[in-house]
Amino acid sequence: MTVELHLGDCLEVMRSMPDKSVDAVITDPPYGMSLDTDYSGIDNGGGKKYKRVEGDDKRFDPNPFLALGKTHIFFGAQYFCHSLPEVGGWIVFNKRGQGKPSEICFGDCELAWCDSMQSVRMYSEQWHGYYRTAKAGGGLHPTQKPVGLMKWCIEKFTHEGDTILDPFMGSGTTGVACVQTGRNFIGIEIDPTYFAIAERRIAEAQLQPRLEGM
Repeated sequence: MTVELHLGDCLEVMRSMPDKSVDAVITDPPYGMSLDTDYSGIDNGGGKKYKRVEGDDKRFDPNPFLALGKTHIFFGAQYFCHSLPEVGGWIVFNKRGQGKPSEICFGDCELAWCDSMQSVRMYSEQWHGYYRTAKAGGGLHPTQKPVGLMKWCIEKFTHEGDTILDPFMGSGTTGVACVQTGRNFIGIEIDPTYFAIAERRIAEAQLQPRLEGM
């Protein structure tokens, strides 16, 4: 299993990548919604103010990433679905888990587009407010996803030994999930602060023994 991390603009890094070096692209890109990342006023004032997401001030174009690999999973795809192929299915990330609707999260669910299916699948895990920040490694990035979600996506739509690219690596959750599931990982992040966080988290994951069945 290999891990390859790049600090820089993903489009520039991808130009130097050899053809067929990636089996899947699994990522949570900037949606082009200019997200307000000041969460300090939510969760009874216990939220955190994050840096702005780089590139979120312009419309996301999925086409350069569709050209790599056979499988693609893009979170937040409802914001740029007009630019996606007509085929494909949807993943619903139910952030309520088994809990009641919350007034302190931006939505009860998040959506991801996947071109390896034509149906709709759901993953459920409570991931807002206290439940998000209290989990190990949580609260490091304004749009961070739980490791469990990314492991579920990886195990459902890729094979052990595949190489997965996350061109918007953020805090490195996809990389951690790849390490834990026996996939090779290529991660790219343009923000030095988040790159350092991702580098640390992935290195820590590599030091942990892989449990049977993971």
